[in-house]
Amino acid sequence: MSQGRRDSAEIRTQLIREVETFLAGDPGVANLPEESSDDRFMELVQFQRRLNEKGLVVPAWPTDLGGRGIDVSDASVVSKALGRGGAPELINFVGTEVLAPALFKFAAKEDLVRWMPPMASAEEIWCQMFSEPDAGSDLTSLRTKAEWTTRGTWKVSGQKVWSTWAQFARWGLLLARTGIAESRHRGITAFVVDMHSDGVDVRPLRTMTGSSEFSEVYLDDLEIPDRSRIGEVDGGWTVALSVLNAERGPYAIRRAALIERSLTLALKKSATSNPDPLLRQEVVRAYIGCRLLEHRIEALVDQLSNGVTVGPESALTKLMMTNAEQQVSALRGALDGARLMADGDHSQSTVADEYLYSRAASIYGGSSEIQRNVIGERLLGLPRE
Repeated sequence: MSQGRRDSAEIRTQLIREVETFLAGDPGVANLPEESSDDRFMELVQFQRRLNEKGLVVPAWPTDLGGRGIDVSDASVVSKALGRGGAPELINFVGTEVLAPALFKFAAKEDLVRWMPPMASAEEIWCQMFSEPDAGSDLTSLRTKAEWTTRGTWKVSGQKVWSTWAQFARWGLLLARTGIAESRHRGITAFVVDMHSDGVDVRPLRTMTGSSEFSEVYLDDLEIPDRSRIGEVDGGWTVALSVLNAERGPYAIRRAALIERSLTLALKKSATSNPDPLLRQEVVRAYIGCRLLEHRIEALVDQLSNGVTVGPESALTKLMMTNAEQQVSALRGALDGARLMADGDHSQSTVADEYLYSRAASIYGGSSEIQRNVIGERLLGLPRE
């Protein structure tokens, strides 16, 4: 074994040991929900804060911005170890895992120094304002308008929806149209918005799980200084693609770890419940789905650690992650049987919440139909209809 590989193995072993020690000694982790929850939001914030104090939230970030500066492939073992250990999803995952890669690429250094450390500690929550009521998977048709003023600012009006934790957010990354509607993706600009500003109205949405994870955001003559622009004017589509790729990059690594843990729980239950032949087929399907996702995540980690930009193959990651999540959650629900729905209070049932939430996996972050189009057109070279 080469010295480099030996050093990497030692780093990974040490990181796993640190995660296991933290989880074993953390007084609150055993009682935290597996998925994010609005009614226990501050508990999850405190958990991320404690985890960050141990250097385990963003180990791949530069040291001067709150990380350890280690290789992405080494840092990925932290996500896997947290998933295996039953740690909840990071409450500020939109910031640390979805938006951060784009900010590192397009934001000014002085802004990164201001934004990133409190993002990692969950002291300041971030949200993403991309989707609109009439522009979900097709972001190029968004209507929120940003107009240049004589005061050297941008005046923004419009509506966003499905913004995770917007009701708790201090900052949000916004896409707005700065060109004419016909310019499509060439007339979009990205901005960082102070969510405490006048002109920002956040209205939480309650989902069928009983949680209010998402919000609508109304922007009414919101003034944004030009220094809050991220990237070039009319260059927001490039920023958006960076964000969307991160959803299938750093975030996918942690999400896959949570799905794997859920599969482990399902396999333990199936081993003691003697499922019928049809249910055993579901066990096999879920297991195969997770193994395929595991191989895809390994390839993704190799890409990221070698500095390779995640491209259209990210559609494969998103599609495999959706399939695995829905197969595993359906399996856990089937193993619970009638007990899953016997109690109308789903808030007390992790399995019920997981099953209901998984139905959205084929929509959020880019629908499965869109991912199949990307695979067909950009990876397989099939013609558009």
